[in-house]
Amino acid sequence: MKFFRSMLVALPVVLAAGVLTPAAAAASVTSSGRTTACAPASAVDKAVRYIKAQQQPDGSFPSVGQTSTADAVYALVALGVDPSTVRRDGKSAVDWIYSQTTSIPNAGVAAKFLLALALAKKPTVAPDGFDFKNRVKSAYDPATGLYDTNPTGNAYALAALRAVGERPPSRALRAWEDLQQPDGGWSAYRPAAETDTNTTAVSLVALKANGRSRTIPAALRYLRTQQSADAGFTFSTAYGTASDANSTGLVILALRATGQNFRNWRKGNADPAGRLLDLQNPSGAFRYNDESPGDNAFATFQAGQALGLIRCR
Repeated sequence: MKFFRSMLVALPVVLAAGVLTPAAAAASVTSSGRTTACAPASAVDKAVRYIKAQQQPDGSFPSVGQTSTADAVYALVALGVDPSTVRRDGKSAVDWIYSQTTSIPNAGVAAKFLLALALAKKPTVAPDGFDFKNRVKSAYDPATGLYDTNPTGNAYALAALRAVGERPPSRALRAWEDLQQPDGGWSAYRPAAETDTNTTAVSLVALKANGRSRTIPAALRYLRTQQSADAGFTFSTAYGTASDANSTGLVILALRATGQNFRNWRKGNADPAGRLLDLQNPSGAFRYNDESPGDNAFATFQAGQALGLIRCR
């Protein structure tokens, strides 16, 4: 787990102590391995070409927000590409992340950038002296045990710190475990509303990376309730049951991080990996879901992380 060991344990993968890194991808799969489906080299290559084509002149990869560039970095690393070599007008995603030091609004954003730098094997202190690791660490509130009041941001903080060799306080890990909801999932909201697969997947990676396993069985049971009939995953059944690429990709990271055999997650003739591959368009991009068939950059950045982990050997 070099994403999480350096990406996951370093999280995207992964998040779970390296699930996100090439080392994790190196444990690629075959039809007789953990999954009955795997990503051929052509699928990986097309995804890489599409992601590279999204880069802007300032080195960023825009999509749904400031941290989309971090997600693109996670995907490139998982797909076996050094993000610092991907440049437009001479600028890389790493250069762009360093340029954001005066516009980081919270610990969650800092954590996603910190994880991206760790995965790219770049200094976590920017040229202007801004220390991404210290920005995350200094946000810790011992009264609540949280780094960020945004749940997803807090989960990334737990993962990113572990990825750079820091162990969050036991209080921080207990506080996160305590936010697990009765159904086994985590909610992206505070106060908690409906639970969702995305926040739960990142939580699993973060907790696994930090050696915490108490909450994992219930979380996996929750994810089963969110699996669609086609073997993919939806964001939350509170909004519908259609599989989407983002959720399916992130859950694959969590399943891999927790050592799940994908054959035990089959639905009919499909498994999560096969369903993810079905959501890739001819361009190499992923569509959000079958009802929204167009190329979707953000879906590609998140699904691409999982694509690297299910590549064929």
